[in-house]
Amino acid sequence: MGEFGLVDLGLAAWHSVLKEMHGGMLTLATICILVIVIDRIHLRMARKNGGHGNFWSTDSITGKLFRYTEPTAYLAGIFGIIGLITSAIVGTFVWPTELITGSALGLNKIMFSIFATELWIIFVIIRSKYGENLWKNTGMAIVYSCLGLLGFLFVVITGSLGAHLSLKISIIDPIYDLFGIDTLTFGVTGNDFLIILIGLSIVLVVVPIALVLYLQRR
Repeated sequence: MGEFGLVDLGLAAWHSVLKEMHGGMLTLATICILVIVIDRIHLRMARKNGGHGNFWSTDSITGKLFRYTEPTAYLAGIFGIIGLITSAIVGTFVWPTELITGSALGLNKIMFSIFATELWIIFVIIRSKYGENLWKNTGMAIVYSCLGLLGFLFVVITGSLGAHLSLKISIIDPIYDLFGIDTLTFGVTGNDFLIILIGLSIVLVVVPIALVLYLQRR
């Protein structure tokens, strides 16, 4: 990628720290989402069975720990967004512009980073507006969970593309190989890229918000 100057080395270090920050925070948020879903399913099964056959009670240590996962996912999402945005800003000073904007690999990294940021922002906004009560609405809980899980998937893809930009390997390379995807050439550039980016960005914002508003009024 070329040699860094002293300032660039400092920015590169900060960029790495911020990547680890948002990666760790959003991984924690995603794990918490999965735990919440498991806990909610378990509670529903317990109510249907009159408390028989459940694996843990709400008053047990496990039950109490599970209750903390909900606010943890929310806080981790907030700090993850901060890390995502800050990392992207610092990255513009670290990565050569021609490397990012002149290749399908670089543009794909930008696109998936934007998608991930959008979804996690909506995730936090919904939780901020409705609080824990959103889990009482099954449909809204599904939308909320899917936002986090899909946002995390986009974060993983962004990270893998960043690894390829750095001429490194990625943990999900076997998946690319399975589907015959060459990250160096897969995707579009120029005006087609802008059309896809803007179109999908609008869809990723409008669809979940519309679903939440619809489910709220039911």
